[in-house]
Amino acid sequence: MVVVAPTRALRLSRDEERVLVALSHRPLGLYPASVPATAGLPATYAATALQGLAELGLVECEVVPVPSRPVRRERIWRLAATAWRVASDVLRHTQAPGPGVGPMPETVPERFQHMFWSGDVSAYRLPRDATFVAERILTSDDVTSWGWALFALPVEALEEVACRPHVPRDRRGLAADAARWRRDNP
Repeated sequence: MVVVAPTRALRLSRDEERVLVALSHRPLGLYPASVPATAGLPATYAATALQGLAELGLVECEVVPVPSRPVRRERIWRLAATAWRVASDVLRHTQAPGPGVGPMPETVPERFQHMFWSGDVSAYRLPRDATFVAERILTSDDVTSWGWALFALPVEALEEVACRPHVPRDRRGLAADAARWRRDNP
């Protein structure tokens, strides 16, 4: 069992604070490769911060099944339950970096291919098929994929999805809000 110091005695580096806050905004966790971009840090700094936070018992790494063909297992970093009690001041007063828009790949990333069961996924090209890809991802129940669609696909694709009446209303609003935010924050 890891005993964590009370909040007042907790001394975290700025990098550790940023990683902790980034994970607090992702209750389902983050893949190790996603932590640096989400925290706004270089990969080596994020890895060092994760190690320090894990030693303090504030974050934990879990291996979870990922829906894919075939199903595979991936590591996910999550905030430990104790972090909310022990580091509440850090979580309340540290501002997370805004989501960065990563480069759009030319094809649908492998981790999302399970959502495209009705056709040959390799035939879809981005940005040409971005509206279809955005619609398929945003109408799925895989909430972990929504963030990628909202910040990696073109704004125009999100705006088109936001106007489609067969897309659930909450997802249309999500697409419209993300498109508006990205236009206002280039």
